[in-house]
Amino acid sequence: MESKFFISNFTWWLLGGAHSQVYRVTGGSADRVLGVYQCGWTEGVVVAAAGSITNVTVGERVLFPVSPEGNQSVIIELTFNSTTVISWSSRRKVPDVHDLYVRRIDIVESGSMHVNNMQRSDSGLYQMLIQYMSGDHKPSKSLSFHLRVLEPVSKPNITAECLNGSISLSCFSSQGSEVTYSWETLPPCGNDSCVHLGATVEIHPSSESTAYTCTAQNPVSRATSGPIDLGVCSIQQPS
Repeated sequence: MESKFFISNFTWWLLGGAHSQVYRVTGGSADRVLGVYQCGWTEGVVVAAAGSITNVTVGERVLFPVSPEGNQSVIIELTFNSTTVISWSSRRKVPDVHDLYVRRIDIVESGSMHVNNMQRSDSGLYQMLIQYMSGDHKPSKSLSFHLRVLEPVSKPNITAECLNGSISLSCFSSQGSEVTYSWETLPPCGNDSCVHLGATVEIHPSSESTAYTCTAQNPVSRATSGPIDLGVCSIQQPS
């Protein structure tokens, strides 16, 4: 729900947000939109890095930073998969936003852009074009941002299958994208030889009581299961 207040003959419309306050400024005889500005917390914002892959958790907010040189007027355009997400002019202030991003994108005075509530479908290559409008014919600047949006992993579960003389352990996390798994003994043995990679592992238990935990992880999250004791299976050792 929008609310508004007045400062110096301008109307500031509060558009709101869970982690920020976004304002649309109107004024003048025609009450035209003068700009969209954002202020407030930066907590939970992922800053996209030009020229490299930026990992983002589903639901997070991404900042595409812009630092125009000097005080020159600029036109900034952000595209994703050949679709123009937003086009903004520092002179005109009012951005042209694609219909799919109307409620998801904010812009600050420098031209930096926030895209909110990132989803898996937002993964991919973003291109930003910065065109200078001054008379010195400064060349335009192009930036590329590769975003990888991932669902965080949930706490994994372990299942055990009792085989002839061994135990097969399987690990599964019901939530998460691009998940990898690893196993470790309890207590930890203190070296990499006790760490097993993969969703399944076959154990030949010794006379010592040993427990295992499974860890599920991806580039944005990590979760570890509760321990499972190899005593869950009653195995006949060869005589």
